[in-house]
Amino acid sequence: MSFERRFKGYALGALGALALLLAASPSRADTAVSACGTLSSAGNYYLTKNLTSTGTCIVVGSEGVSLDMKGHTITGNGTGDGISDGGGGFSSMAIANGKISNFDVGIGLDTSCCVVIRNVNSSNNADAGVLIGGCCSTLDSVTANNNGTIGIDALNCCYTINNVQANNNGAGGGIVETDCCTTVANSTISGNSGPGVVEDGCCSFLVSSKVEHNGGDGVDMNDCCNFVIESTVATNLGYGVNLIDDYNLVTSTNASGNGKDGIFLRTTNNQITNSQADGNHDAGANVGCPGAITGLTAKGNTGGSLTTSGGTCTQLNNTL
Repeated sequence: MSFERRFKGYALGALGALALLLAASPSRADTAVSACGTLSSAGNYYLTKNLTSTGTCIVVGSEGVSLDMKGHTITGNGTGDGISDGGGGFSSMAIANGKISNFDVGIGLDTSCCVVIRNVNSSNNADAGVLIGGCCSTLDSVTANNNGTIGIDALNCCYTINNVQANNNGAGGGIVETDCCTTVANSTISGNSGPGVVEDGCCSFLVSSKVEHNGGDGVDMNDCCNFVIESTVATNLGYGVNLIDDYNLVTSTNASGNGKDGIFLRTTNNQITNSQADGNHDAGANVGCPGAITGLTAKGNTGGSLTTSGGTCTQLNNTL
């Protein structure tokens, strides 16, 4: 099995196992919530109606809290958090099935880790749609659109972000993750004033996603061993795919119509396979060598089809 297919299989296999686990988990919410307040003990809670709030509405005050919003909406006055961890530093909670809007931060779990957020729309907040401070969380079927600064801000490592919409957010960007080992898959990140996706650290994936029309770079990954797989990263104002450091891979990806290079692999031992980089303002692909460039189509780029620097890159079956 090829290098890129093996790593893609690892990423998608992890997502599949997680989806099965979440689907199999029964809903056992047993405590009704009809007003803003603190969920002070472990257990399953559910909303009985829409809530409005001046400042923060729901505070998670214990480990082991699960909140099912039951399709209801939590609306603020532009301040506080829709749902907050209150600085408690918890390591297990779940939030599902509702909409949060018009707070400073929609979901503000600044000190918590190991969170599951599923089927939640946290949009039109003054700052961030979703902010999580600790590692190892899962966001599935989450929408974070039209937030004033950033869609999703993940301040640690090891996130699974699947089937997410992060569109038309502010200068902070669509999805920003500040450490290693995160997978963003099956997602759309479009029209943000800043970058589309930032994954800072090694060993992260962007898989089967669309990153388009953003005001900064489409995808920024900083460190080694990062992968952009079967994605469209097009018409962004800056670079399309911008990978910094060694041993990175771009495969089966369309990086066209961007304001700088379509694909920029800045150091050495990187690979581009079976990808397209047409109509970019600078080079189609700009690659530090040694490395490998195979099956690349790069036409109509203002700065040339392919720029290499450093040593010698292997080139095979390219259309330039």
